[in-house]
Amino acid sequence: MRTPRAEKSRAERRRRRSCFLSYSTRESTATLLAVLVRQVFHDNYDLRLTPTALASGEDQLQQIEREISDCSFGIVCLDGLRPNVIHEWGYMRGLNRPVILLAQTPGTVDVLSMYGTVAPVGFTNPALAVDTQLSNLKSINRATWTPDNPLQSLGVIWGEYNKIKKKFPELELSKVKEPELWQ
Repeated sequence: MRTPRAEKSRAERRRRRSCFLSYSTRESTATLLAVLVRQVFHDNYDLRLTPTALASGEDQLQQIEREISDCSFGIVCLDGLRPNVIHEWGYMRGLNRPVILLAQTPGTVDVLSMYGTVAPVGFTNPALAVDTQLSNLKSINRATWTPDNPLQSLGVIWGEYNKIKKKFPELELSKVKEPELWQ
């Protein structure tokens, strides 16, 4: 038997806003980025990301697009420049979702993963150069996050969120408290 408190908690979770994080799971820093994003938004938004948002037996693309459709805003990390990330970013743009766009400096394009186990000897991933690799989007500002400096990266994520909150007042995005790592 469910208690009224448990029912209220379930209802609140269903109504709670979400943030969709798009990133390459092949990047060694992906887990750190997800932890930082969760640290910034855990009080205000549910963090939705793949593969944790996916349910077995369902169509992956439909699930991802549903999560994006339901989110209040998105965070896209260009590190690795994987096709799935570009699709998710494009889907967010098509829905006019505000997006925090992040990239490491220096970042790379994960071409090696496309070769699988037959990559040429000595081949390395090329540097990320958004101005040429995504030339029609080069005018879109992106923020730099630094895995070696989590505290600075928290500030970047929080600062970029406040920019989109100010830019899109009609969305009534939540006020997010400035994050602290070591309290």
